[in-house]
Amino acid sequence: MRIAIILMFILNIVVSLEPKYLLNSYYNPNRLVFRLNSNAFECSMLGVVVPFYGNSNKCLNETFKKMSNLTIGYMQNNLDMEQLYGVRIINGFCIISFRNIILNEKIISDGYAVVNKGFVNDSEFLDRLLYLQDIAINNKKGLWNNFYNEMQCLKDSY
Repeated sequence: MRIAIILMFILNIVVSLEPKYLLNSYYNPNRLVFRLNSNAFECSMLGVVVPFYGNSNKCLNETFKKMSNLTIGYMQNNLDMEQLYGVRIINGFCIISFRNIILNEKIISDGYAVVNKGFVNDSEFLDRLLYLQDIAINNKKGLWNNFYNEMQCLKDSY
């Protein structure tokens, strides 16, 4: 099994520019753990902030518990554990792709996260995230539907 994983890793590096890793777990909606054999690393998605109850910010209230649970449910429904994900590390954060979808963009466009402008040096990527966030807001997608004020507060914090 280990040999197969190593061969898949080498093949993915040769075939694509983006190394692929197995998604092992996540312990909050924005901290994902990837592994290859016995080596593991965790990373946060670049440009993404999710409403997680453990975060300390001015928006923290009882509603955040429900929002956090809904975001965890969203992650469970949209992430396939033990699958290969493309991972690019930029400034210590990750851009994660799976089946030609960039997860950083998907979670924002689905309305379960807001844009974190910090550490995003690529203006084209940032503009894309902000555009997707505006669409999610205007269409009241995801958490923007029932938790508009809380999401707006979270958005204004970043």
